[in-house]
Amino acid sequence: MLDYVIRSATLIDGTGDPGRQADVGIRDGRVVTVGRVDELGTTELDAAGLVVAPGVIDPHTHYDAQLFWDPLASPSNVHGVTTVIGGNCGSPLRRSTPRTRTTSGR
Repeated sequence: MLDYVIRSATLIDGTGDPGRQADVGIRDGRVVTVGRVDELGTTELDAAGLVVAPGVIDPHTHYDAQLFWDPLASPSNVHGVTTVIGGNCGSPLRRSTPRTRTTSGR
């Protein structure tokens, strides 16, 4: 038995192919089957009319400060972003001083 089965979703698989109707079977936190899933799930979700797609990593954000008051990094989460990477623009939350500067900042 699967832990979860998402049924009748429009599946976007990340390959660039058009969306297609499919079921998704999940066991132990991993997708184990995609397509027509005959096996039952402990939890079954009807996703007819909904889209199932892989999560998106946003490698360039400016959420460094925003995460302090908005831990969901809105609106990224509503666009399918599951992971954000911050601090890569050279805009730290506070200035470094000679006393706090690391060797990587020299």
